[in-house]
Amino acid sequence: MTKILLSALAARRGGAITYLRNIVGTFPDRPDVTLSVLAHQSCEALPARANVEWIRAPRWAEPPITRFLFGFFYYRFLWPRRREFDLVYYAGGSFDVSLPGEATRVVAFQNMLPFDREARRRYGPGWMRLRHWLLWFALGWAMRRADFVIFISEHGRRAIDRLVGGRRGGSAVIRHGVARTEAPLDPEIARRLPERFLLYLSTIDAYKAQVELVDAWALLRSRRPVREKLVFAGPDYPPYARRVRAAIARHGLEEEVILVGAVQHDQIFDLARRALVNLFLSACENCPVTMLELMCVGRPLLASSRQPMPELGGPDLAYVDPYDVPAIAGAIERLIDDEAERQRLGEAAALRARMFSWDQCGAATWKTIQTALDQGAPRPAPSRGRPLAARR
Repeated sequence: MTKILLSALAARRGGAITYLRNIVGTFPDRPDVTLSVLAHQSCEALPARANVEWIRAPRWAEPPITRFLFGFFYYRFLWPRRREFDLVYYAGGSFDVSLPGEATRVVAFQNMLPFDREARRRYGPGWMRLRHWLLWFALGWAMRRADFVIFISEHGRRAIDRLVGGRRGGSAVIRHGVARTEAPLDPEIARRLPERFLLYLSTIDAYKAQVELVDAWALLRSRRPVREKLVFAGPDYPPYARRVRAAIARHGLEEEVILVGAVQHDQIFDLARRALVNLFLSACENCPVTMLELMCVGRPLLASSRQPMPELGGPDLAYVDPYDVPAIAGAIERLIDDEAERQRLGEAAALRARMFSWDQCGAATWKTIQTALDQGAPRPAPSRGRPLAARR
């Protein structure tokens, strides 16, 4: 019997829960391999599988600081099940569950922000900058010592090999998937939307370039009449959101730029398909699921030229430097005026999005984990039976 532990202690909301739900949903349905998912209460509603069990994490493991301070000793020395597992898959990228040395260790590199110096500097001195420094240490330490690392983009693998180096184990690139939903948009949000608008669907955060987009929108409006409006949708990081609102006020765009706040995940496709043009101008990503979701709705997408956006979108999408205000204004103007180009970009985005599915992502993940089991550190020899990737 092969026993795998999936550490989901870092999965609390949003994309992490989406990833967890889809990865667990593709776990091979076999009696000779079991998956234990160590997660918080917020994950208990995820779908169950016959050979999958959910282990509720202690309440003290929710905050990252106590999770690392106490978790090392608890899971290594006190946890009753600490020696049961053949492999631990750290989906959050760090060794947040420290088990005795027999288990093979696989980590997934998800968070690029701690390794991007330019993006980190956009946060002022304080907790967020310290947090990213601590994550840089924890994630880098784990990737150097893991038996196998799963990267979610070629960009991520190249960046880590350049910035961290010294990895002892193997690696593979497995990009995220995308699954479209059809839930209708909340009527309260729908009523706030103008007839024609450009949409930036993303967290309002320091590396997402919303201030530059507001500046570009003001520049465009200074050159010509614009009947479209700009819509921001997504939760916000309050210090940066205040800067965005200040930029809107500075340019007198209170009636031209609309902030609708967070949108439930299953409603974002209905929102995105209503936009004349979708925007994704983040300067720091690894494999952004939001961009993949915007691509699959078949609307034109103007994306950041920073990697990995061109890697994911391919050569046929439109890209712009997220911090080049005149270039953003020019790119938006061209798309507003050129209906044929909008049609071409929408079709190209939808075609490219077919490359990304959660079924493929899940199957590749469990096949890679079987490879890690075969090549990993010595451990008590279990009776594995058929390879993990096989299905009944």
